[in-house]
Amino acid sequence: MTRTLLPTPVPVLASVAAVLLLTGCGSPSGEDAHRAAAAAALGRDQLTDTTWAEIQSEAESTCEEEEGVFALATTMTAEDDAELALRRVNVEHVCPDRLEELDEVVAGLPG
Repeated sequence: MTRTLLPTPVPVLASVAAVLLLTGCGSPSGEDAHRAAAAAALGRDQLTDTTWAEIQSEAESTCEEEEGVFALATTMTAEDDAELALRRVNVEHVCPDRLEELDEVVAGLPG
């Protein structure tokens, strides 16, 4: 029995490429987007490598938290709106599957 491989249609390849581009796929461009968004949340043009390393570490720690602790770690300990915005950026880029959970907690915060 011989298998014949059919060429993948161009629209399918384009769709896959678009998804990989948008997700960052762990690529430097995904990291660059996260770094730029973090700097913007903090009101800066750019971040030092040391600050960026600290932000990455904090983002990973936040995303690893269990559900009950996640809300506390992400919202209640933020010192100001800029820090809360940075934490949202971190969740958006590091654990986007938890973004809805974060938004629900933030919506319930006192004004």
